[in-house]
Amino acid sequence: IPVPSIKEQQKIASCLSSLDELIAAHNDKLDALKDHKKGLLQNLFPQEGETVPKVRFPEFEGDGEWIYKRLGETGKIITGKTPSTKDASLWNGEILFITPTDIDENQKYQLVTNRTIVRNRKLNILPEGSIAYTCIASIGKMSITAKESVTNQQINSIVVNANYHNEFIYYSLLHITPFIKSRPATSTLPIVNKTEFSAFRIAVPKPQEQQKIASCLSSLDELIM
Repeated sequence: IPVPSIKEQQKIASCLSSLDELIAAHNDKLDALKDHKKGLLQNLFPQEGETVPKVRFPEFEGDGEWIYKRLGETGKIITGKTPSTKDASLWNGEILFITPTDIDENQKYQLVTNRTIVRNRKLNILPEGSIAYTCIASIGKMSITAKESVTNQQINSIVVNANYHNEFIYYSLLHITPFIKSRPATSTLPIVNKTEFSAFRIAVPKPQEQQKIASCLSSLDELIM
């Protein structure tokens, strides 16, 4: 290795050591924020069988119990499908094609994908703001579409109804994902089909409280991501 004078060695080492200390401090802060988020997910949503969360924003303390809804009641559930890979005319278009490998668990919004497809009438196109959730093999990865998208068959998506806040539904799914993953597998390949996915229940408050919770967790995600 090329070696400068001892003074220059010391200067370079000090410079990089300072940067390493800064990186370590940021990693500690990031870990603390992630732990804080886990705690909020436990406390801002009711536990299974309960109808109020442990922690509630003061302005909603008198708003009564949350109501349990099946995912299929909160929006339209769409199972994806892969267009024919033999037909080149279907590919390299303007519609994102989401597969589980495209979903980065450290990114909330789906901005890009490895492949895109051409718009056509046969597609079940997900509008911006839909929630894509992996339901085969790597169960529980999810993202919110930032553009019009289509998914493959390993993903069930929710096009959220106007009565519900899509980011609240996203965080509700994140809250119940450990339960979904804990379900006993009926085959060697873990699968949650459309019917099962639609039947999972989440507790839902009034729209204003949905918005408040979503905004709180979104602000934390902005710091994390």
